Amino acid sequence: MSIDVMLSQEEVSFRNEFRAFLEGLDLSFILRMDKEDEKEFPKDFVRALGQNNYLGIPLPKNVGGRGLNTVCAILAEEELGALAFPLGCAMGMSTYLCRAIYKFGHPELRKKYIIPTMKADLICAEGITEPLKGSDIARLQTIAKREGNHYIISGEKRFQKGGIGADWFLTFARTNPDVAPHKGITAFVAERKHGVQVVEQFNLLGWRGMGASHLLFKEVAVPEENRVGQEGQGFEVLMYLLQTERLMEAATALGSARECLKIAIRYSDAREQFEQKIREFQGINFKIADMAATLDASRLLCLRAAKVIDQEGKRPNREVAMAKFYSTEAAWNIIDQALQILGGIGYTDYYPIERFLRDVRVAKIYTGTNEIMRDLTQRGTYDELLKEKPSPAWKLWKGSKNLM
Repeated sequence: MSIDVMLSQEEVSFRNEFRAFLEGLDLSFILRMDKEDEKEFPKDFVRALGQNNYLGIPLPKNVGGRGLNTVCAILAEEELGALAFPLGCAMGMSTYLCRAIYKFGHPELRKKYIIPTMKADLICAEGITEPLKGSDIARLQTIAKREGNHYIISGEKRFQKGGIGADWFLTFARTNPDVAPHKGITAFVAERKHGVQVVEQFNLLGWRGMGASHLLFKEVAVPEENRVGQEGQGFEVLMYLLQTERLMEAATALGSARECLKIAIRYSDAREQFEQKIREFQGINFKIADMAATLDASRLLCLRAAKVIDQEGKRPNREVAMAKFYSTEAAWNIIDQALQILGGIGYTDYYPIERFLRDVRVAKIYTGTNEIMRDLTQRGTYDELLKEKPSPAWKLWKGSKNLM
């Protein structure tokens, strides 16, 4: 399922290099990670990524990144998704959180947090979603009050991936309750040693090993210099990081779908029923055709969104939202169909399809539900196409004057 025709030579070379790196690792920890009692963050794996300069792929070299583009970042995410969906999430956090700090943070903040995070000397996580304010993030309830040269942060965050393994959190709190909700939010880097507590680890259907955490900020004192951007700029910081996060999660899900498609193809080519390979039945091979077409279409949407992200001055809201909801739903459907092709054995842990199915389900919920992604897509589509000049043939239509 090659999309190399859409990639530059640099992008293909990087993808091949990253594949070779993964092939040299001991991946047996993936099976341990999926155990129900396994809630530990895969720190050793993240350290291996950092030691080989694979964290922060699109960040500049002067802060420890690779200096490549967002396309390379999502190519790496797809490769990780083919191993285990949580691994893409584990790598992605270093990219989108540090990318936000690089854009909005001052030079000393970059030096203090981005450079050691790129080496995996520090592990990062986010502090966004709240118990009472999930999708309605502009009305978050965590408060940050200025006291001298510190901000005192009080509130709760939950479902924070990687929380149990993190040294620092990029979190968001309300600093001004007297303005419009989205204008009163500020972003901060809060270290675990500042007093951030992990008060619960959630048992999850899938996505195990990420350590999804409930965080408590109980009058956590964060130095003023750990503010990211200006007071009231937090919502802008959040929207910026979510663009990369959503796209990376979509690409990771497609990696999982790609792997399941490969399994289904090999299985249907080997399995025989009624004295012929099951791939000969239209009930099977038409599924494969649909799965392949949907996978490739999704990958192209992700590539387009990545290219828009890298264009200075462009707002990729529509492209990212479309790629996120379409790709994550495509991934879920492809994996489900792969399980159907394998039949009963696909429902066991003899193959990894059941794990991929459990893992990828979360991708339709977090980083912005697919319902919200559809809303962003329709708004962006109206805005774009209402500005677009109609074709010359419009004047031939009797009703065209009603649409002008």
